[in-house]
Amino acid sequence: MSIRDISTLNQAAINAKVVRPILFGRFAFASGVKRMHTEIGPRTAVHPVYGSELYFGIGDFGGITANISESLGSTANPLRLGLSGINATLVSDALTDDYHGRDAELMFGFDDENGDLLDDPVILWSGYMDKVDISFSQGKAEMTLTCESRATVLQGFSDIRFTDEQLQYDYPGDVAGEYIYRMLDMQLKWGGGQVTAAPTTRWASSG
Repeated sequence: MSIRDISTLNQAAINAKVVRPILFGRFAFASGVKRMHTEIGPRTAVHPVYGSELYFGIGDFGGITANISESLGSTANPLRLGLSGINATLVSDALTDDYHGRDAELMFGFDDENGDLLDDPVILWSGYMDKVDISFSQGKAEMTLTCESRATVLQGFSDIRFTDEQLQYDYPGDVAGEYIYRMLDMQLKWGGGQVTAAPTTRWASSG
């Protein structure tokens, strides 16, 4: 993420002697969007797309179990989020809800001395949920949510073909694709003496 995406207030907070970061997670489960932050109690934060929303605090029970890293190439770096110390009955959403391939976002902001946000949080990472690993111990559960970067789309394969049949399937009646096969074996001469001028059509004068 470029420094151009960070507001002046948030940038000043990064460079301050005392830094008070706070992370916000937004996860679009099929049953509804789950919102949480790394402090205690409910907090209101402004999402750059969805506007003002309420996020619930998980404190020290939540955390990032894998570093967030960026790459200049198309490498897809996953993100793993952990939640521990929760009652086993609260994992039902992870066991029964539809979450695979659904949006996941991580934002960060900074608090002032009074515990209030200095400015709207900034999206730090955006991708989609992949899988949830759950372990139980003494009536409590620990969950690890693995999220994948959208860059994984670049590593996949597509069954879409650049053919007339595909064009007709997507847009019935579109005849632009009938020239595709003719273009495959077409040989063009371009530049220099190899260019042959087409004959000029002469129009008879009526006068």
